[in-house]
Amino acid sequence: MNDKATVPVIDVRRRTLVSLGIALLAGAGRLAEASPAPASTVPQTVIDLDASTLAFFEAAKAGRWDDVHKELEAVRNAARSVPELQSSFTDAGGELSRFFAATNALTADLVDAAAAESVWDRTWVVSAAENLLARAGDLTEPYAARIDATAPRLEVLLVLARRMRRAPEWLDTTGYASARRSFDRLWPALRGQLGAQRPHLVESVDAARAGIAGPPSPANAHTLYVAVRNLLGAVALG
Repeated sequence: MNDKATVPVIDVRRRTLVSLGIALLAGAGRLAEASPAPASTVPQTVIDLDASTLAFFEAAKAGRWDDVHKELEAVRNAARSVPELQSSFTDAGGELSRFFAATNALTADLVDAAAAESVWDRTWVVSAAENLLARAGDLTEPYAARIDATAPRLEVLLVLARRMRRAPEWLDTTGYASARRSFDRLWPALRGQLGAQRPHLVESVDAARAGIAGPPSPANAHTLYVAVRNLLGAVALG
């Protein structure tokens, strides 16, 4: 299927989900590595969901269809245990309403991802993978204080900036606004952690963030993406 031809399809599906009352909130949490913390600290379901959604996203970006199928099944398997997180999610400080919003959206995003995978539509499947990453972020956020989450959170910011960069092309103003809200929610805490360590790079993100305050602009979102990427690179190098 032609990428441009899928744009109206994606937009219609998103609008349909919103009209059904399913909040497609772009998450602002962390992407875990395979074993970021002991299961006693962070629930294994959270770790599995983070790892599988990240693997699915990477397979979708690369267009590796066998891996896309395999990793989507891994996401489904992890998602089956998500309802059991309700108590630990609220005990960790998460709001019950956000838990229900994330789990409802996770179900919808899995349906969307399966539809995209069934027709081998790379643009669509990447979009679905980004949404699943956001959902994993939503569900991980309350536990983030228990682990060293700086680099993974920056990875989420990078995904959000990338979504903002692409949203105008897809006529997805709802997705742009949602990604921007999520970015604004996550950045202040990270800014406090990194301001003294990487002041010039943090200032670059601040300046770029100011640029996305207006109407959706791929150029401004790209500037933000580059600023976050540079900061992530510096943090990764130590």
